Amino acid sequence: MFSKKKIDEWALDYWLLQRYAIFCYNIYYRKVEVINRHNIPRDYPVILAPNHQNALMDALAIVCNMPYQCVFLARADIFKGKRLIRLLTFMNIMPVYRIRDGIEKVKMNDAVFGKTVDVLHNKLNPLCLFAEGNHGDKRRLRPLVKGLFRIAFQAQEKYGNNPVVKIVPIGYDYGHYQNFRSTLFVNVGVPIEVAEYMETYRHDPVHAINQLKERFAAELSKQMIDIQTEEYYDLYMSLREVFNKDMRKINGIRKNSLAARFKADKAMIDKLNAELETNPGIIRQLDDAMREYQGGLKMARIRDWVVGSGNPSLLLLVLSGLIRLVLLPLFVFGFINNYLPYWLTAGRTRNLKDPQFHSSFKYVVGMIAFPVWYLVIAGILAFTPLSFWMSLLYIILLPATGLVAFHYFIGIKKFTARVRYYLKRKTREIKDLTMQRSKIMTMMYAIVNPQKSNHANQG
Repeated sequence: MFSKKKIDEWALDYWLLQRYAIFCYNIYYRKVEVINRHNIPRDYPVILAPNHQNALMDALAIVCNMPYQCVFLARADIFKGKRLIRLLTFMNIMPVYRIRDGIEKVKMNDAVFGKTVDVLHNKLNPLCLFAEGNHGDKRRLRPLVKGLFRIAFQAQEKYGNNPVVKIVPIGYDYGHYQNFRSTLFVNVGVPIEVAEYMETYRHDPVHAINQLKERFAAELSKQMIDIQTEEYYDLYMSLREVFNKDMRKINGIRKNSLAARFKADKAMIDKLNAELETNPGIIRQLDDAMREYQGGLKMARIRDWVVGSGNPSLLLLVLSGLIRLVLLPLFVFGFINNYLPYWLTAGRTRNLKDPQFHSSFKYVVGMIAFPVWYLVIAGILAFTPLSFWMSLLYIILLPATGLVAFHYFIGIKKFTARVRYYLKRKTREIKDLTMQRSKIMTMMYAIVNPQKSNHANQG
């Protein structure tokens, strides 16, 4: 392992590790949806430039969903010790220095940028850079650093005005940043031709970099959820949950895919932004109504999807309870055999100060802890009277039943929420929640689709 001579050359050991990373990635996320992958050009110097919100998982979204061995830039302070440097180099990661590292260190970026230009000229694998520099915890586009655009122009200089070097904006939308078995939507944008700005770059590099940066920011914003309002950020995020189904209906979007939900959210955010610009008082009233509703949900220990689903059927609740009773032994088996590595991954994140590292920690520790634990169980089984085939079946069932146990636990939480709602359905508390939700829906219909606002109480 670690046999590569050049950071961007294809390597078998990297490919094998990448296959295992993809396997673990598809376990970690319940659903990953990538659209417009064809926008990434072949046989050209390409810079993949995603938004950056979820630490290591943002890089893994490229590693595990694109057929490349991409080269990345990462902050230089993690490059400590020969072994770690060798490992990071094997993983196609190069250091980039920041002002906090010292002025002398920042000057070393010239050499780093030179190497990245070589990577682009080689055309073996794309370069991946996060233009925001560091990750954030909000679904919005943050100020961009200029390193990406300097590298792009330096690489394009070799080709003059010929359209060669491309920057591809890529948007991520996580169902939840930290939760295991969440979702991820990857939206690949249309490539930006760096050559379009080369004439300006020759005469005024600063102006050309700013022009390209503004163009890229506008294009990346289209590919991601970009909620710029600080005051009403929580309102917008709550409405993504409460109003998405109705927004899809209004826009004639029949599917319930991640792409469909994203399209509806983008349309809704545009409508809310326009209303905030022209009639901020309505948004303020909507925000007050949503805060009251969310407070009521918290007091009742009920989620919006329960209220939005309406009164559950008693028969369906009974059948659902019986099914969970039948599956209980499978849950017990999966829980007992997977609890220790799960605790090591999910249970230790409370020690991390930055919540955006939670999913990265769970993923990396999990891809090591679970196989090691299964090997320990295999060793224990070797000293039991079980036959080889029974022991093998036991080991094979471990990861599958672990996932079953996790989803069973989530299912129990949803089942109890439905039961709680059913038992309280005639109380003033639930009636108030229903009325508050109906009020929010009426206000939203008036904002996004005034012609059909009389239908707001549906759904």
